[in-house]
Amino acid sequence: MTGKKRIFLGVLSVLIILLIAGVLLLLFILKNKSSEIYDLLMGSLILLFSIVAIFLIFCIIGFIYLVYSKSNNRTLNKILLTLIDASYPVLQILGGFLGIDREKFQQSFTNINNFLVNSRHEKYLPEELLILTPHCLQFNECKFKVTNDIDNCRRCGKCQVSDLIKLKEKYGVKVAVATGGTLARKVVKDIKPKAIIAIACERDLTSGILDVKKIPVYGIINTRPNGPCFNTKVNINEIEKAIINFTNGG
Repeated sequence: MTGKKRIFLGVLSVLIILLIAGVLLLLFILKNKSSEIYDLLMGSLILLFSIVAIFLIFCIIGFIYLVYSKSNNRTLNKILLTLIDASYPVLQILGGFLGIDREKFQQSFTNINNFLVNSRHEKYLPEELLILTPHCLQFNECKFKVTNDIDNCRRCGKCQVSDLIKLKEKYGVKVAVATGGTLARKVVKDIKPKAIIAIACERDLTSGILDVKKIPVYGIINTRPNGPCFNTKVNINEIEKAIINFTNGG
């Protein structure tokens, strides 16, 4: 999803919520003044909430089916991903109104996305996989920058870049380091992977997943013991598990 599309959906979400709030206020005002208009607006709201309820029920049934079905239903998977991506701006705003922490909400989005990616049960060759990591995983005082070529790493052990190289050599996957969203999109465009294992913070990971539509992205949230964007860490075992799932078909 491009930046313009995200802005459009965000503005649309705000307008929808403001519209609903306006209708509710109007209902309160008209309740004792105009029963016909009141009944019309109330009927419209019931219809709107019924549509939302049907959407939620469809998603729940779809998730249950994917959990208990061993078959690879790509159509249902794609529909659920599309619905969730399209409704994300609205759900994010509603989550804010309900007091849900933004990072917790983004974590939930990533978990749902990962479940849908795994439920595809699609098998990929190692060379079709790309591990995409932010540059903040590298030790900040290292003189050997790995953004353009990860093999510049001297494997000193002060950061986990050397661990990613070990996975690269062990499984034959591709690994790239990006300094931001623009470079990450360029890397994906140049390498053309069939599937991506992305490492990032909650915000960047959610944004990246929404950006990439045609490629399955398995997201792994990094840890930030020293604060954001500075000597971050990642669970290497989780990355290796994701590689095995992709190469074995889940």
